[in-house]
Amino acid sequence: MEELDKFDAAPPAPPRTWKVLGLLAMTALIFSYLGSYAMANVLVQAEVVSRWPPNTDPRPKWLIAGFIALMSLFLIAGGVFRWLSRRQLRAIDAMDTE
Repeated sequence: MEELDKFDAAPPAPPRTWKVLGLLAMTALIFSYLGSYAMANVLVQAEVVSRWPPNTDPRPKWLIAGFIALMSLFLIAGGVFRWLSRRQLRAIDAMDTE
């Protein structure tokens, strides 16, 4: 009897838009930090890149540019996936009406 109750339960609510955007922003921030600060420090320690002079640290600019680029990429990808989903749903609805 308990197994039947599992099927009668309502499906879980979809995630809220602000939570998804928050997770995407946090992901973009983490990856842009890793790319600008952590990777730059490793390259300087390995002497692949020379150390920059004091007061000319380019890493904050790299962090901001990386964050903007990743958020733009996430938003564009989300828009493309949404458009493709809407297109497929229209095709399914068209098959139903025929």
